[in-house]
Amino acid sequence: MENQNIKTGAENPTAARIVERIVEALARGDVPWKKPWKTRAAHNAKTGHAYTGVNSLLLNMASHYPDPRFLTYKQAEELGAQVKKGEKGWPVIYYSTGIKTTEKAGETGEKTSEARKYRFIKLYTVFNACQVEGLAALDESAPVETITPADEVVSRMPKRPEIRDGARACYIPARDVVEMPPRTSHWTSAEHYYSTLFHEITHATGHESRLNRDLSGQFYGRDGSYAREELVAEIGAQFLCQAAGISVPAIEENAVAYCQGWSRALKSDPQAVFYAAAKAQAARDYVMRVEKKTTGVA
Repeated sequence: MENQNIKTGAENPTAARIVERIVEALARGDVPWKKPWKTRAAHNAKTGHAYTGVNSLLLNMASHYPDPRFLTYKQAEELGAQVKKGEKGWPVIYYSTGIKTTEKAGETGEKTSEARKYRFIKLYTVFNACQVEGLAALDESAPVETITPADEVVSRMPKRPEIRDGARACYIPARDVVEMPPRTSHWTSAEHYYSTLFHEITHATGHESRLNRDLSGQFYGRDGSYAREELVAEIGAQFLCQAAGISVPAIEENAVAYCQGWSRALKSDPQAVFYAAAKAQAARDYVMRVEKKTTGVA
């Protein structure tokens, strides 16, 4: 069966090469995708101590905060800050050791003391730095450099969604919001930052107010719809990188590896990548405000 749906052949050889590489890679097995930013471990804002064990798991529930710092109400006051009114904290457990002394009476009536160590647990409530006013800003690394043509691509997008800082890169259809780790989150490179942003923006083109793709499976994917939408987003990101003049082999390799992560779901529908490429091209044209051409009789 010929792949007749994709419109990225002679008219766009670079885009066609991207699609061909993804098709080839999908047949080679799984390669885990690595996030191009470094996530920062949750730690105490006053002591600098990193939370571990169950505390680390508990604070993962607060991962929507872009700031990895936490502190108690008292610690906030000691730092000259104040927890915002109405904020709810997060539980952490503190293990410590105490000594209990008991006295025993000997056979002669003489009393002796016996010291015994014991462990105890205290439960504390901590607040994320974003829930606190007056706390010094996080000491970040320098932000990734600005790539002006890439920013211009973003600014061209009609009905652009809200783009705001978050702990992870994602598109939230119900709110029509794109969340991105801040530019100061130790991104591998500026190119990786924009490639990731383009991935989420491509997702956003599927909103009902834009190209109206089916995004119902974006977070569940029981029927493989997640795999197809992820391919649309990643191929679309590569098309937008091309439009912005971003051409880095590492970006392309990252995209291939990401798409491979969905290869199992795609095995039942080998044509899905060509469907995704056509949808990605439509997404790219939407962002770039490319008008559809009509040629009369089909």
